[in-house]
Amino acid sequence: MLALLLPAGGAKPALKTGVPQNGITLPRLPAGPPDSGSPDAGPLTDRPLSAAQTAGIQAALERASVSGEGGFRLGLLIADAQTGKTLFARAPDELYVPASNMKLLSLSAAVYRLGPEYWFSTSVTRPVGALTHPEHLTLVGGGDPSLELGTGEHSLAGLARQVYASGVRSVGTLRLDAHLIGAAAGTQEAGWRVPVAERPVSGLSLNDPSAGDGAELTTTPDTRAALLKLGESWRAALERAGVRVTGRVQIQSVEIPTAQPGGRPEEGIATTRSAPLVDLARAALKRSDNVWTEQLYARLGVNTRTPIWRPASPLHARTQALELLQQAGVATGRLVIQDGSGLAGGNRLTPRALVGLLRDVYLRPLGTELPPKAAYVQRRNLLIEALPRAGTGTASREAALLGGTLAARLSGLDVRAKTGTLPGVSALSGYLSTRRGRALVFSVLMDGYGGPGQDLRRVQDALLRALAAD
Repeated sequence: MLALLLPAGGAKPALKTGVPQNGITLPRLPAGPPDSGSPDAGPLTDRPLSAAQTAGIQAALERASVSGEGGFRLGLLIADAQTGKTLFARAPDELYVPASNMKLLSLSAAVYRLGPEYWFSTSVTRPVGALTHPEHLTLVGGGDPSLELGTGEHSLAGLARQVYASGVRSVGTLRLDAHLIGAAAGTQEAGWRVPVAERPVSGLSLNDPSAGDGAELTTTPDTRAALLKLGESWRAALERAGVRVTGRVQIQSVEIPTAQPGGRPEEGIATTRSAPLVDLARAALKRSDNVWTEQLYARLGVNTRTPIWRPASPLHARTQALELLQQAGVATGRLVIQDGSGLAGGNRLTPRALVGLLRDVYLRPLGTELPPKAAYVQRRNLLIEALPRAGTGTASREAALLGGTLAARLSGLDVRAKTGTLPGVSALSGYLSTRRGRALVFSVLMDGYGGPGQDLRRVQDALLRALAAD
């Protein structure tokens, strides 16, 4: 049985933006620009929800409020995507555990700040002039989560082939420079520090779920063990490419491999280029990949405002994420950001913050010159299309990849949204098109439940089916 726990005093009336509430003036969401290409431009965007929609939403909430064991909290905000007009609200300014809805913020911030076409490189350097038998090679990582072990060009094998093509036939020490994400490497504490992670997040990483201390994923990943394991894979790739390795793997502790004290300058002899950042973010959002998200969020934390880039810090990443929300008109003072993936149980967001972020993404479509509504209808807004899509099914690999975590939910509805799940927590935030084509933005955050997660997902699905019925 579900029992919806209301804030003290029962159901609160919807808060109005721009009007003082208990001494606090809530920010107005920016109004959308005129959109002559939009079928919703004009009266439809100004309409309240229909009586049928409102009744359906209320009924879904009432069914969730049946007395019994396993009470939970629910925050809900629904707004018109074009105008920002609030259409339905229940506790939209309460703080909730967002789970993987945190990825909406961290990955949007990364894409907007770094640019959708930004790409990662992993490079190999050698001492200048040491053409065929350098005393060492340095593998320099930039935090790419998609670097593969295998045979393609974007892999350790591809880098090894480039090294051989540069004339190198043997090498002594293999140095690993992962400093860009994390503190100085060389200790177990090196790397990006997050409250919870399945594996290390550092400047050098393979797209391999077994990375870390052995094949078992841990909540206290050993970065040094992961780097040394990667180093042995690098050694094997070089040997297969025809480069003999005579020395050991060494984790580099200096920050600038091209200016090593007492050593010769370094020159680049091999490099990879990842897919564009927006494509990496799409993969992370569709499948709710925690490791990829932390890698991308950590890159956001690299301080590039100094002449020499400084290693990533959670503070710098968090500052840029909060700046994105503030730009969208969201009050950020009470929000808590502890990581990028949403694994940390201490994260706290509000439905209003997520709706404000999602409206900003809607109003500033990436990858197209189309106005917001046209970009939405034609599925040309790159960040919106990076979200899981409801009801695609899993009959083919393509359908499963397109649908992501929503592939088997909400069949028949046009919903593009991010799911979120932790013990006792379920979240769903994104976009919905009604039967009449009206674009809505919504956020449903639920936490504090002691029962199975599917109970909360059923409530979300009932809410959205009622909302789409107009």
